[in-house]
Amino acid sequence: MEELGVLVPILGVIFSLSIPMVVIYFVAKMVINAKNRDKEIRQLIIEHDMDAERAKLLIKEVRNDNHYPALRWGCLLMGAGLGALAAFLLDMSTESVYFYLIIAFGCGLGLLISFLVEVNLMKRMPKEEEE
Repeated sequence: MEELGVLVPILGVIFSLSIPMVVIYFVAKMVINAKNRDKEIRQLIIEHDMDAERAKLLIKEVRNDNHYPALRWGCLLMGAGLGALAAFLLDMSTESVYFYLIIAFGCGLGLLISFLVEVNLMKRMPKEEEE
């Protein structure tokens, strides 16, 4: 049993350091693959002497679908604040798991409200004409 007492902190340090490394590796790999794919498409366009109109069809611009980032962050933080207020009013200590569950529930509720408001605003927004 004493061996497990020493092994648990060592494994905790190893896992806590390896997870960010794995995430950084896969994000870097994804970015490099996207750049290589764009480079190959541009080379094919140059090699086959495509006109500009056909080349525009091959290279799609990256669209930012997040039109309301301030709304999303505002609802998230407001939900977290309301969750913390509810936990305070219920007289929970920060050592309790339920304290953090109430805050997480408030965050989720804030994101849900943000989603519903965004969907409502997107319905009102005039649709862009596709060329």
